[in-house]
Amino acid sequence: MKKLSIFLFLLLPALSIIAQELPFSGTKNKKAEYYFGEALKTFQLQDYLKANSWLDKAVALDPSFIDAYMMQAEIKKDNEKYEDAIALYTKIVGINPEFPMSYFGRSKCYFATKKYDEAFKDTEKFMGFPDYYQKADQAKVIQTNSDFSRKAILSPFPFKPVNLGNMVNSMDNEYFPGITADEQVLIFTRLVNGRDEEFYRSTKVDGKYTFAENMGYPINTERNEGTVSLSADGQYIFYTACNRPGANGSCDLFLSKLDGNTWSEPINLGPPVNSASWESQPCLSFDGRTLYFSSNRPGGYGQSDIWYTTFKGGRWTPPINAGPEINSVGDEQSPYIAKDDQTLYFNSDGHPGMGGVDLFFTRRAADGRWQKPTNLGYPINSDKDETCLVIASNGKDAFLAKEGEDSKGGLDIYSFELYESARPQKTGYAKGVVFDAVTKKKISAKVELIELSSGRVVIESYSNKVSGEFLVCLQGNKNYALNVGAAGYLFYSENFSLQNQDATDPLVLSVPLQPITPGAKVVLKNIFFDSDKFDLKPDSKAELNKLVQFLANNPKVKIEIGGHTDNTGDINKNSLLSANRSKAVKDYLVATGVPITRLSSKGYADTQPIADNKTIEGRAQNRRTEIKIMP
Repeated sequence: MKKLSIFLFLLLPALSIIAQELPFSGTKNKKAEYYFGEALKTFQLQDYLKANSWLDKAVALDPSFIDAYMMQAEIKKDNEKYEDAIALYTKIVGINPEFPMSYFGRSKCYFATKKYDEAFKDTEKFMGFPDYYQKADQAKVIQTNSDFSRKAILSPFPFKPVNLGNMVNSMDNEYFPGITADEQVLIFTRLVNGRDEEFYRSTKVDGKYTFAENMGYPINTERNEGTVSLSADGQYIFYTACNRPGANGSCDLFLSKLDGNTWSEPINLGPPVNSASWESQPCLSFDGRTLYFSSNRPGGYGQSDIWYTTFKGGRWTPPINAGPEINSVGDEQSPYIAKDDQTLYFNSDGHPGMGGVDLFFTRRAADGRWQKPTNLGYPINSDKDETCLVIASNGKDAFLAKEGEDSKGGLDIYSFELYESARPQKTGYAKGVVFDAVTKKKISAKVELIELSSGRVVIESYSNKVSGEFLVCLQGNKNYALNVGAAGYLFYSENFSLQNQDATDPLVLSVPLQPITPGAKVVLKNIFFDSDKFDLKPDSKAELNKLVQFLANNPKVKIEIGGHTDNTGDINKNSLLSANRSKAVKDYLVATGVPITRLSSKGYADTQPIADNKTIEGRAQNRRTEIKIMP
């Protein structure tokens, strides 16, 4: 009802202006004028029923009293009694067809009742009155949205939302879901008892989410927490907390890390990310380096805009506005950057839509700029507010909060299959468990995903110290090296060759780390040679530099570099080839400053196979470069 009172206080001066500029809209009946005055008084006391009663008396005495009808119509409209309001606006049109505000008010009601053609016509009529330009922008929005909605309903997109059920949803409102890249962990906001926003967590077991549990302290407190974003591996969460001691603004962004099985004490991201303004609804990119969020800080294009900050040199950079292609004069909120890092989803009330808040998506152009947003369409968007969307790494599985016919109570979290043209590029992921190869104890190890063509570290993270688990996202059309290492162990090397494919199915790895003891071996899976040649290919540089780093971190370690082939071809030729390849690696290390006294090389040809030479896959594994710890 607060919205109603504000509107009518703005309306009353307009009524007096209308009375001056148009044929008479008031009343010459003194009693009716008195009743109208009493209606204003009771309205100001927020007694809307009595105000309407006074207005009924006024129009009973003067059936042509436009101001009284107008006030009644606005009260009905703002109480969502749209059909009653339409009847009152229509009565005003019958009394005076040159009364512009009746068309403007009625267009809103027509739009709310999905009578889009009628709404469009009323806005055209209203904008035909030149003296009412001050409402023309609002009328244009109604007109544009009416045209969009009419066409959208005629061309619906596939949408079959599935309620996540009683294990996740309750009689309270559930909204703002966040998921890990593998969809195994779901965290969301629940409005408990209609007043306390808290985080709940559910995990997927045998394809179904388990009973959601309160995340507890230190994440949840006696104050409100909301709008969570999980890192792809589920080891970090970014979220919004408001009205905290020492806060920068009304709402700030916070960070917490999963330390084994316990979440760390939340950290306020502080300046320059948080400001004296409102910051909320964070979303972390697939690599953990860019954080998108919504803020009403100065320098934007509208009421609240989407901004982003990048983690560089151990700190977050000053936020940058996402630009006018995304941000409008209205509100843009709830950004979600897909795992392809090329598709951004968000909600807005400033772009053409179904009315209220709709969901949109935009893609990066070749120059890095965001393209014109696309409305996700009907029936994903409706005449209600659609506010949050997250999408799994496969680009197909999506989650949102809505109030459906099968809701357990208010807003529930639903999953659905996003239609193809609105999907991001499919991405994959690799996840694994790191453990001591001898004791089988889980290990916290540094995990690096390296793009081989550039040598750039795309993702840097750590496996969980209790479970040993890690997860890294993989984008298509790239070749990656995975390096896993921990103090006291040989590093682990893996290769993901995705150069000629859009994405990959999920990969599950077992990562045993060998303690640094004499005889321990590791295969260097990212050392590359052309067939029958021993010149190191450029893509080998990232792995070679990791080996240099390993030797620098372990200055007493000596290694043998072994070259190996499969059993095809001439044995003498294979012996020479394997020896030359191992020497090429040794020469590279020496050139970087590694003492030659710590290095030896040897060609083993096909004498030490690790797989069956009868298969293509087996022969590929046998063609390898290997290091061994020497006494």
